[in-house]
Amino acid sequence: MLTPIHSQSFAEPALLPPVCTILVAEDPFVSSFLRTVLQRHGHTVVIADAARVSDLLQRDSVSADVVITNRPDLFLEFAPRIHLLYIAATPDFDLASQFPMCRVLRKPFRNDELLEAVDDLAQSAIP
Repeated sequence: MLTPIHSQSFAEPALLPPVCTILVAEDPFVSSFLRTVLQRHGHTVVIADAARVSDLLQRDSVSADVVITNRPDLFLEFAPRIHLLYIAATPDFDLASQFPMCRVLRKPFRNDELLEAVDDLAQSAIP
């Protein structure tokens, strides 16, 4: 006897990773890699040096869902309001703890680890 299969809708928002705008302040090689991986998954990626990213955040010129950097110390003034992905070979966890919405990713990392961290941060950015 066959039992009916109950299926869920594939359009459930809670199951789909959010598409978001990501500001990246990293060295050029890492920035290029991040842009490639993240854009392939539908994210908008803005790459700039730390000073430019700070300026964009200060002026609210870009609505960033996630900021990715290897220098979180340069973004401490924005700590209460940004979702930060801190990428480093030897991260400073005391520094990371000053950001209420922060994930730390140790270099080297896999693409799926990057995407999971971004999705987690973006999910928490959704009101």
